[in-house]
Amino acid sequence: MNLINYDTMAIGPKELSLGLDLLRRRIAEAEFPMLSANVVLSGTQELLAPPYILLEAGGRQVGVIGLTRQPEPVGAGVMVLDPQQAAARYVPEVAARADTIVILTNLNHLAAQALAQAVPGIDLVVAAIPEQHPTQSLRVSGTGTLVVVADLATTGHSGRRVGVLDSTLAADGSLTGERWQSLWLGSTVADDPAMDALLEKYR
Repeated sequence: MNLINYDTMAIGPKELSLGLDLLRRRIAEAEFPMLSANVVLSGTQELLAPPYILLEAGGRQVGVIGLTRQPEPVGAGVMVLDPQQAAARYVPEVAARADTIVILTNLNHLAAQALAQAVPGIDLVVAAIPEQHPTQSLRVSGTGTLVVVADLATTGHSGRRVGVLDSTLAADGSLTGERWQSLWLGSTVADDPAMDALLEKYR
């Protein structure tokens, strides 16, 4: 993941399943921030990770808030709070510091739509684990929030497709002219040499 050069990621159920000690080690090893605005240490309101990050894009500030889907079961040592309530808390705070607000989450596509309808002020929600397989981006009625999925994963094929969003960042920080597509990572996509060298150790 460090080789892929992520800007950030949202902590999800798979990360929580590592257990608190190992997850903290992975957070320390990551060369990018791992976010969650709704995972707290058990018995406290102390967040496990930063709730959001500010990134620069096109000369403007983009605030990215991480939200975690409720796992089954929840790992020892942490609690996962309601993601909608966490979004409602942090969106105004981030809006005071950023032109554009992005929610990065592993909520499924339908839950992401519901969140975007309930919490105004969000420009983009990047969701995961679609209960259906959307073939295009979606504008949520009422708020106008753009919702996309990061990957159209199927059993045994996660990572073989990747969602790509092209959009224009307007002067007011809104996203316009969006185009989302699901790209197949087949032979037409050249292997990255550093990643290929790493994978060679496991072949």
